[in-house]
This record gives sequence, C-alpha cells and structure tokens, in this order.
Amino acid sequence: MTTPPGHDLSLAALAIQVSNLRRDLDKLATELGALATAQQEHTTAQQETADLRDKLDRILAILDKDDEANPSEWFWLTMTDQQRNERLAELSDWVETVLRPQYPGYLTGQIRLCWPSHPEARWELTWLYQLWTSAFLTRRSAPKDAADWHDRWYPGVIHRLAQVMRQCKETCQRQLGHEAPADTDPLRRERQ
Repeated sequence: MTTPPGHDLSLAALAIQVSNLRRDLDKLATELGALATAQQEHTTAQQETADLRDKLDRILAILDKDDEANPSEWFWLTMTDQQRNERLAELSDWVETVLRPQYPGYLTGQIRLCWPSHPEARWELTWLYQLWTSAFLTRRSAPKDAADWHDRWYPGVIHRLAQVMRQCKETCQRQLGHEAPADTDPLRRERQ
C-alpha cells in the first residue's frame, strides 16, 4: 500500500502542531506552578498581617483600659505568677511585633531571644515599652514625646542591653524555658 504524496506533509504538520501544543502546555504548567506559589505566599502574608493586627488590637485594648499606664502594674517583684506571665506575654508581643520589625538595623545582635530570662532586660524593656505607649498610643502624646523616645530612651536601653547580651553567649544558660538559679534571679527570690 502506498501513501498518497500529501499525506506525509499533513502528518508532519500534525507532529509540529503536537510539539507546539506540548511546549505550550509545559509553559502553562510552569506558569500555573508559579501562580500557585505566589498564591501561597499571598495567603501566608495575609495570615501574618492578620496575626499582627490581632496583636496590635490586643495592645490597643490594654491601652484603652487606661490612657496612662500605672507603673505599679509593671513592678515585677510584686506580681503574681499569673500577672507576671500576662505582662511578659504583652511585653514579648511588643518586642517581637513592634521593636524588632521596626528597628531591625538597631537591634541586630543587641537583644537575644533569651532576654526574658535576664532581669535587667525585663526591667529595661518594660519601661521602654511604657514610654513607647505613652509617646505613640495615648491621646495626649506630643511629637516631643516621640523625639525623646527615639533620641534619649531607646538608645540608652539598647546600649545597656547590648552590654548585658554581649556577655550572654550562644550557649546562654538562661535560654527561654530555663530559669536562672534562685540566688541570681531576684524574681524567684522575691517569690520564696
């Protein structure tokens, strides 16, 4: 049986079309994969934004209770365990959602993750947080308050904490979850 002369050409043309369609399909599959990745990244970013909004809403809710913070509410030596845990969670939220993200260049290597286990870091960051809320979130704040926070209070705290954290090596015995020995941790001594 012989093939008509034009049949070889149409078979070749179909092979070219199939090859082009295969290439287009591969390109679409790659684009679809990139789109799926972008969609996942977008979903993650939305969740992170929602989490940040939730944390800021909690901070603002606390501040709405009283426009001026009562310093005695932040006196670590007289807090109950529950109060200490709540205050430390609030302070940690602020450090991780405001301080680190907004001042990354200033904080690099200055405040280690084990800071909650260092009493001097708790005290310093506590009053820095109180001054920050007063300067930025109260109805009676003035631009001077923000300037003082940036020019006076923040650099002083970071300078002092850098000295404390410099002594704290990567193998810090005060990593989160580990408490300092009773004789060196004033919070534990006070509770006893």
